Amino acid sequence: MTSKYAVFLKVAELGSMSKAAMHCNYSQSAVSQIISSLEDELQMTLLNRSQSGVTLTSDGEQMLPYIRHLRDAAEAVAEQAARLHGLEIGHIRIGTFSSVSCHVLVPVLKEFKTDYPNISIEIREGDDASVTEMLLHDEVDFGFMDAPVPMGFDSFLVRRDPFVAVVPEDSPYAEAEAIPLSVYSSEPTALFDEGSQKEAMGVFRRNKISPRVEYTSRDDNLILSLIENNLCLGYMGKLILTKNSYRVTSRPTVPQYYREIMLVVRSIENASPAAVHFIEFFKKHLAQAAPQ
Repeated sequence: MTSKYAVFLKVAELGSMSKAAMHCNYSQSAVSQIISSLEDELQMTLLNRSQSGVTLTSDGEQMLPYIRHLRDAAEAVAEQAARLHGLEIGHIRIGTFSSVSCHVLVPVLKEFKTDYPNISIEIREGDDASVTEMLLHDEVDFGFMDAPVPMGFDSFLVRRDPFVAVVPEDSPYAEAEAIPLSVYSSEPTALFDEGSQKEAMGVFRRNKISPRVEYTSRDDNLILSLIENNLCLGYMGKLILTKNSYRVTSRPTVPQYYREIMLVVRSIENASPAAVHFIEFFKKHLAQAAPQ
């Protein structure tokens, strides 16, 4: 059962009663009643209602972190009660970016759900900055981001992912053993705008290279299609290329750089039981996986 606090937070996140109702598997009238009941309980208006949706009032903004704590406490009570009955339930919120979601997280989720079918998973995607904000505001239990990790967070290394030059299969560069980074100053360049873009631009700055960036997108399929059609070269983490069907190839660069993908939690000691279960399961899965 979704707590009234979780329902309120989902309404605030999505800015819509109807969208929150669909997410929580409630009717819209039930969600409206839950919010009204919470406002009556607190004796304040938490949301501004309009035809275009809902927004937080100033009181709602101030109450938000406290309601997050109440949601977490309600979920912890439900998890412990289920554990005493010999069940394993819970809800996990994960902040991540696209390539990790598809190629690192989903394979583990498939096995995790087999062992823990009653633990539900919520995945929220963004870039490094937004995942950090999610963690700081307790919007997610843990997240994935590129190193360096903000001070005070607990983390461990998930993958050391090489940055590679991505070129069309029929490009002269496709036959090169390695591609100098300097080519990006003259060749049309596309950057994939997820956690890696910050690091990619950092690599160019460290090498005093001004890349000729003509395309930037958060859609990896669009970027790879642009490269396949000889419109540009790409520079991105190799993980992004996993299981792609485009006529592109990747080559090492000179010099070669890597990004370190980290799993990050504010405090493993204070994480929910369900989140700890998943993190330990994830670590075990990584240890058993073939070398990357």
